[in-house]
Amino acid sequence: MKKILAGLLMLAAVPVAHSQELWTSADFSAGFGKKWEVGAEVEYRTHDALKSTERVTIGLSGEYKQKYFKIDAGYKYIMSNTLEEETRKGNIIPPYWIGRHRVYASVTGKIKAGRFSLSLRERYQYTHRLGKWVDKYEPDGETRKDDEWIAPKDKHILRSRLHCDYNIRKSKFEPFASIELYDNLSRQFSVEKVRYTIGSEYKINKHNRVELFYRFVQGVEAGTDNQNVIGVGYTFRL
Repeated sequence: MKKILAGLLMLAAVPVAHSQELWTSADFSAGFGKKWEVGAEVEYRTHDALKSTERVTIGLSGEYKQKYFKIDAGYKYIMSNTLEEETRKGNIIPPYWIGRHRVYASVTGKIKAGRFSLSLRERYQYTHRLGKWVDKYEPDGETRKDDEWIAPKDKHILRSRLHCDYNIRKSKFEPFASIELYDNLSRQFSVEKVRYTIGSEYKINKHNRVELFYRFVQGVEAGTDNQNVIGVGYTFRL
């Protein structure tokens, strides 16, 4: 047990030192019978090397479970903070906040092999970005120009995630790893990015859990940067 925990700490040490972003979340859920569950969540993310807020999210979800699979769906409202931008003509758009509506639906299949659990989740995700007028300046950053219109935008994504966790005997720790592909359905299933995650969940008691993970997000699409993320999550289940 001590060797396993030491290994997890060593794996986390380098990513923490080079982390560019912090993602935090809190999930609250309640079950109805053995098969149904509803939940709510809040999430906070940073960007720009932890210097500013990237997004704040609130969401609601519902889930139906069977022994080997589950179906879930949900809605999220996302407030995103966009960093300073430069237009094609060299004009400057200062940082601004913009809202997004997101709905999703997933099917997850799960099997057990000894103390390992393997799951494959396929999630359809639709996001609608709201339109907004934003400030715009000359390249000197001081001379005001007419406002810039940020047009509404729709995005259709298929997220495919393979997840593995390990149940350590007589331990409250449960390490996990996953890989997830983001396929842009509007661009003939072109891969937009890939998430690689490793971490561990810790069971405090019957109702409370926390998790810590490192995530590397590989930007595949042109103009998409890679991301190093440290994540901390809290879950409360009735």
